[in-house]
Amino acid sequence: MASNKRDLGPLADFEDGALRRVELDGRGLVVVRKGEELFALRDICPHQGARLSNGRMGGKSLACQPGDEIGYGQRGEILTCPWHGWEFDVRTGCSLVDPQNRRVASYPVRVEGDRVVVEM
Repeated sequence: MASNKRDLGPLADFEDGALRRVELDGRGLVVVRKGEELFALRDICPHQGARLSNGRMGGKSLACQPGDEIGYGQRGEILTCPWHGWEFDVRTGCSLVDPQNRRVASYPVRVEGDRVVVEM
């Protein structure tokens, strides 16, 4: 299979923790930077088509007993849809509620020099 590597721009344009929409040949992607890691997902929620790039980044609460302090995990790795609150793991594109059946397409991203590159 032929490589379809695409340049998304300079790394400096991707702010840590921020959502950034990128258009490639009419396809919207949402790119998220977490420190030195970058993630790219299709910018459309499978529920009702909202742009995930208008959502927010966060984490998830961890299981605990009633009365215990609530702990949080995966900080900066959970993307929440702005319309109905569907949550997706940016590392996999999988839904937190139904990871086997509900997901968003994800694409490998890397930095080459000072450029962000996605493999479509």
